[in-house]
Amino acid sequence: MNAEAAEEALEALTASRLEARRTARRRSGTPPWTIVVLGLSAVYFLVPLYATAVFALSTGKAFSLQPLFDGFGDPGFQASLQLSLTYSIVTTVLALAVVAPTAYVVELRYPQLRSTIEFLSVLPFVVPPIIMAVGLGEVYGINSPIDLIANDQLAPILLYGGYFVLTLPFVFRAIDNALRAVDVRVLTEASSSLGASPIRTFLQVIVPSISLGLVSAALLAFTTAMGEFTLAALLGYPTFPVFLLNENGYEPRIGSALVLVSFLITWAGVIALAAIARRTPGTQIVRGGPM
Repeated sequence: MNAEAAEEALEALTASRLEARRTARRRSGTPPWTIVVLGLSAVYFLVPLYATAVFALSTGKAFSLQPLFDGFGDPGFQASLQLSLTYSIVTTVLALAVVAPTAYVVELRYPQLRSTIEFLSVLPFVVPPIIMAVGLGEVYGINSPIDLIANDQLAPILLYGGYFVLTLPFVFRAIDNALRAVDVRVLTEASSSLGASPIRTFLQVIVPSISLGLVSAALLAFTTAMGEFTLAALLGYPTFPVFLLNENGYEPRIGSALVLVSFLITWAGVIALAAIARRTPGTQIVRGGPM
């Protein structure tokens, strides 16, 4: 009797769990307003892109890729694109290398400083890029004793710093959210009890645990730096956005065709980072216990 009763209780429990899952799935169905918002967003983004493609590649009677080939053959295209890619990649690596360890140390050792770090991280939203560009030009421009702009070897440092500041809010928020989702203290103490050094703990335990946050931060930093125009234009750096503006002034169809290239480059970066995130395993230890 006891065995039969236990078997019946187990079957009833299993059935109740299955029913609970079905109910949860029905309740978690996609609301109609979500579809409406996604549809309007798609129209908002895709219609201008379609119009740009039609203007760039259409002669009125047929489509032609000649404007795209002409843009690729422009010497300024390759130079500006290489410059923007270099600045974007270096900025992304710099932002991750600075923000990730800092956020980890603050979360682990100095939680009382978190509000201060959050305040500092949102300052770039308060100071517009045009104000930052004017300030950097006054302090490090040709009229100051520290003339970085005229120095070919030191000039990139100025734009790296500006890009780093602009990407700071996005990078910090992505990494901070990832750190708060895992139990940093438990992971650190467990790693230390096994004899790992702090650096090894961070690189081999914490970094895999927040891999998705790091990928998100890298994506935000790369796209922000790749599309930034104000700092580069006012400080005199011929990056890809600056080249696109000049090209649109002289050859609108070629400039519009290259805008499509810029869009594809950004999406290529998004897809690449998403693929890396899927292939990167992370720990499942979260706050509140193991999953």
